[in-house]
Amino acid sequence: MSRLGGGLTAVGGSFALFLLGLVAPAYAGNGSFQDCVNQAVNHNGEPPTCTKVDGAWVASWPDDSAAGAGFGGFVVFLFLIGTLVGIGLLVWRVTTAQRLAKESGMDPGLATQMTLLSDDGLDATFLASALRNQNPHAPEPTSNDTRSTVDRLEELKRLLDQGLVTQAEYDERRTAIIDSV
Repeated sequence: MSRLGGGLTAVGGSFALFLLGLVAPAYAGNGSFQDCVNQAVNHNGEPPTCTKVDGAWVASWPDDSAAGAGFGGFVVFLFLIGTLVGIGLLVWRVTTAQRLAKESGMDPGLATQMTLLSDDGLDATFLASALRNQNPHAPEPTSNDTRSTVDRLEELKRLLDQGLVTQAEYDERRTAIIDSV
């Protein structure tokens, strides 16, 4: 199972346990009076009002009113919305990282791992793809320079004589100027 699938399974399992805790009955056990009184532990020690309903003792508290009944549903709704937004952001981050990796010739699997396993994975993938897309052998943008090849070579020689460029830089630029003719 992939890491994403395992993560989604864990989130789904946690959500199911959360819902089960919300809908579990307030009373447990075999319905005896002692079981009803023992429910005080679940409510910070506040003793319940025990009422016999259909032969079983049922615990209730004064704050268990119909006015507060909608609160649980609201919390579940917010939890569900938060979970969906989180999953949506995760999918967006992974697909963006994979797209950037494919466009720059990098491994999409590695980009996915970086995105999922680090806080700055998507940023790192973007930076790596941006740096990888830079082509050092690409011709420099043409300018509106209408100077002749002779003028450009003379200026380059003057820069070398003044020590403003190294011999290696001079040779590289001289080759570029000659190749542009």
